[in-house]
Amino acid sequence: MVNNYKIILTGASGQLGRTFLKISNKYPSHLFHFFSKGDLDITNFQLVENVIKNIKPNIIINCAAYTDVNSSEKNKKIANLINNISVENLAKLCYKYEIRLIHFSTDYVFDGNTDSPYHETDKVNPINFYGYTKLMGENSILKLNLKDSFVIRTSWLFSEYKTNFVKKIIDKANLGIDIRVKENEFGSPTYALDLARITMYLIQNIKNEGAEIFNISNVGICSRYEFAKKILEFTNHNKKIYKFYDDNSDIKRPIFSALSTKKISKLLNFKINKWEDSLKLMIKEMKL
Repeated sequence: MVNNYKIILTGASGQLGRTFLKISNKYPSHLFHFFSKGDLDITNFQLVENVIKNIKPNIIINCAAYTDVNSSEKNKKIANLINNISVENLAKLCYKYEIRLIHFSTDYVFDGNTDSPYHETDKVNPINFYGYTKLMGENSILKLNLKDSFVIRTSWLFSEYKTNFVKKIIDKANLGIDIRVKENEFGSPTYALDLARITMYLIQNIKNEGAEIFNISNVGICSRYEFAKKILEFTNHNKKIYKFYDDNSDIKRPIFSALSTKKISKLLNFKINKWEDSLKLMIKEMKL
């Protein structure tokens, strides 16, 4: 079912965008056009439309997002502009020009009041502004029901690029800084390389009449503390980790936000890696 696609990817300088760039040579039948924020500001509707009219893409992969949860509470206008309003405008342009839209969302659309992994059909109830803006962006795509398009929810993304939990823990260990990690926050770590590869599989093999939600994360559930312990173990650090229980934070985060990947697993002809195995691969890629 693989076709020759012209693909626009936004947010190319982020960790997921850079991962797509890294693997793009594995898909020689597709023509990728990578745009960082400096190249294409998705908040500029007319500019985005001009780029679309010039390239005439079959697919837009939207990796652009305002992902800082804490800053989203302080900078609500810009967070909403990038995660919600711009996504709505992108969806309208995709509807107008009959373009498939692949958009990434988050486990933070859920409130975390459960002890079992969330399915795509479970009730959404974000408890912070970041989660709210991402949910509104999802709704814009689902409302237009764009043909052959996907909203992909993922969680605890890590890679060898940019700032993420894994790199923060490694940096603190290397610098001898005390490492304090929550023990009451649980989720499913996701390696950006696995996420990008599975997304490309979906693009090439799955057709649907309208927009559809998929959860994609690595297999397994852990706490932030358990995650940090594995990071130090795999990098041969013996630095002590101080765990703490946080229930008084001004900015609420879901305590349990692991995602069920049963739906996507049924569609794949390959097995999704366990998060520990992908963490080892990522650390090997960093040549630590």
